[in-house]
Amino acid sequence: MDPFEEFEFKPLTEGLGFHKKKASAQKVEDLDSAFAVTQPGTSLNHTGLSLLEEEEADPLRSPLPRKAPSSPVVPETTPTSAAVDEILKTLQKNRHLDFENKAAPKAQPQPAAKVEEYAADYWNFSSAMLDSMLVIAASLLCMIIVLTITKADLIANLSNPDESGMIYLSTFALLASVSFIYLLVHRLFLGATPGEWAFEQRISRPEDMNSVGYSLRVLSRSLLVIATGFVVLPLLSLIMKKDLAGEITGASLFKKV
Repeated sequence: MDPFEEFEFKPLTEGLGFHKKKASAQKVEDLDSAFAVTQPGTSLNHTGLSLLEEEEADPLRSPLPRKAPSSPVVPETTPTSAAVDEILKTLQKNRHLDFENKAAPKAQPQPAAKVEEYAADYWNFSSAMLDSMLVIAASLLCMIIVLTITKADLIANLSNPDESGMIYLSTFALLASVSFIYLLVHRLFLGATPGEWAFEQRISRPEDMNSVGYSLRVLSRSLLVIATGFVVLPLLSLIMKKDLAGEITGASLFKKV
């Protein structure tokens, strides 16, 4: 008998791998017993293939898990979002109202026009002085034009006048004509001379300018003042503090109140 036949090599520890062969062999036997059919009439439920057939199982359905049909997500309305929506609606409404107010501004009531009032007045020295300066300037301009055309010597004629004194009469006639045109034109179309306008005076009231007799009254007043020598009636009016030329002709002098 060979002494090495009963000799068995055993590992000192279990980590060298000799025990794995026994474990793998045992697993193979278990699998063979699980899949073995002992009797021909035995159902598959008593064998290891019971996993392939289940009650109420669809054989055509995929074994992989399927997603459930997605339902439409309805956003939940929270109190915070509702409050924000109300604020936005209010702001949009206010903006629309502001735009309408700017596009169609309210018609503001126009202030009533102030009615000018006039009171009866008399001759004013300041206004008469201003008118006299303008009349003298216009008379000198006209005299220059006449002397240029006639080429007459004014100084010689004034120094040596003729026996009838026509040079003085013609000079006064020129001054009277310029004064008459000055007074008549300004008072007919403007209602006052520049001197009277500067001191807020005028002949008659504004509503009287459209009357028929206004032009005649202004004409008669201008002729009366020139005929009396420009200073007689004005001085008497200043002393008596009333418009004598206006009372005579009807073209009274008024001052703005």
